[in-house]
Amino acid sequence: MLAVFALAVMPVWAQEEGLNISVSKQFGYNMGSQIQGTFRIRVRGPEDLAVVTFLLDGEPLGEATAAPFDLSFKTDDYAPGWHEITAVGTTAAEQTLTARALSYQFVSAEAAGKGIAQLLIPIAILVVIVTLATGVFPLLGGQKKGETTYDPMSYTPGEPRSYGVLGGVVCPKCGRPFGMHWWGLNVSFVGKYDRCPHCGKWSMVRRASREALLEAEAAEHAAHTATAPRSVLNAEEKLRDQLDDSRFTDRI
Repeated sequence: MLAVFALAVMPVWAQEEGLNISVSKQFGYNMGSQIQGTFRIRVRGPEDLAVVTFLLDGEPLGEATAAPFDLSFKTDDYAPGWHEITAVGTTAAEQTLTARALSYQFVSAEAAGKGIAQLLIPIAILVVIVTLATGVFPLLGGQKKGETTYDPMSYTPGEPRSYGVLGGVVCPKCGRPFGMHWWGLNVSFVGKYDRCPHCGKWSMVRRASREALLEAEAAEHAAHTATAPRSVLNAEEKLRDQLDDSRFTDRI
């Protein structure tokens, strides 16, 4: 389970005198210099590299005589605390190469579990916030996906329109303006992750200028006017339709 939740570790390469050494996780936990579980040491060197001896705190850990020059070890086999990992290589020409030591703090499984918990708690909180913002807060406001909080035909473009204390934004998905919600997620200096009440989609938005809002209002109004159905006939048209219907009924 530790390997599932721990951060993925990329090999950390150290080079000295032509010999490269890296330590990567195979199974376990790593958080910065703290590691726990099964890890692999790998060495890269010149083409004529013949043998590599791996060292832990200056003591032989193992040996490799062919590429890839690597060795796996378990941190639980050693006392918790800081340890140095290095390697010494010998070429076919009997040249000795030494890799720069890498320092890691071996921690117990219990300490690794606590580290994972500290990592997961903020993630869980963020998931809860996103879930509430996505499904609960819009419902508390009496607003459903695809619905607007105003009638786009009830105002004339250019008239003052209130977007609230947080200001207005233009949805990058549907292009319609709306007021930022207090329950939107602030993302550092990037902006706010907010939900458009018109299209129901989430986007990164930033407070728009008054000119941009007016332009979006005008475009929204024009689009609505062009597509709005004629829902009410005038009195004369209604009377004409009723007469036509009655004549048709008499003929039958």
